[in-house]
Amino acid sequence: MAEDITSHFNEKGFVIAENLLNLKEIEHYKHVLKLAVKSRKQLDKRQLSEKTEYEQSFIQCQNLWEDFQELRELTFDQRIAGIAAKLLGVKRLRIWHDQALIKESGGRETDTHHDQPYWPIKETNTITAWIPMVSISEHNGHMGFFSGSHKVKEKRFINIFNGKVGQEELEKLPQLKGLKPEYVDLKPGDVSFHHGLTFHNAKPNLSSEDRPVFTIIYFADGSTRGNDQFHFSVDRASIGVGEVIKSDVTPLAFPIEKPPNRPKEPISDKFVFPKSLGLLPQD
Repeated sequence: MAEDITSHFNEKGFVIAENLLNLKEIEHYKHVLKLAVKSRKQLDKRQLSEKTEYEQSFIQCQNLWEDFQELRELTFDQRIAGIAAKLLGVKRLRIWHDQALIKESGGRETDTHHDQPYWPIKETNTITAWIPMVSISEHNGHMGFFSGSHKVKEKRFINIFNGKVGQEELEKLPQLKGLKPEYVDLKPGDVSFHHGLTFHNAKPNLSSEDRPVFTIIYFADGSTRGNDQFHFSVDRASIGVGEVIKSDVTPLAFPIEKPPNRPKEPISDKFVFPKSLGLLPQD
């Protein structure tokens, strides 16, 4: 991988790996992703207008690698994971979770936030690979990154789950002082990477078609649980505060010779709400 890509990531907190996947692969995964989301969301009959503001930003389905073998190949693709490891400067990565983020036609913007505070991981060696299945532009929800915001090593929880985030709240953040988002157009085959501390947002989908995106979140192997904030990636495996995050729910993603098997234990009934909405696997 070109050194300038790594330098760009270190300086800005995001980078685009152009043409990392070929168009044939993207068309295949686009089809598989559509079927997977349809299967997961079969019990959710709501129209866009009936959903919460958060859900109007995108349809979200996580840990698709568990129950869709073909998407497992994408989640553990060594080209993608290898670049993620190189960008973070680590030798081994684990997966936190994968997810579909489908911004429906007419879907609202994704509010400005950074991801790290949503994860109870003490260390901040985290990165997301954002894989579009269609061309991404200002018309269908392209992402904007606040360049260099990852350099402020402070986690700020931005509650995007309860509706629109107020501008007055964002203006108080030292990470965003003097910054405006850099919006990025992408084409199928490109993969966008951003650091867990990089603030970002996405514009609404003004087009007549849904915007399908698949994302993979990685963290450095050896990372530990930093607090008791609930998250299925650690609570499902009963990993306590201070313990190393290591289980078949968050398996090694790089380097590996082949994708892992799905976790041995099925998801328990305490996760019934996210299961019923298709967020997590049914079993």
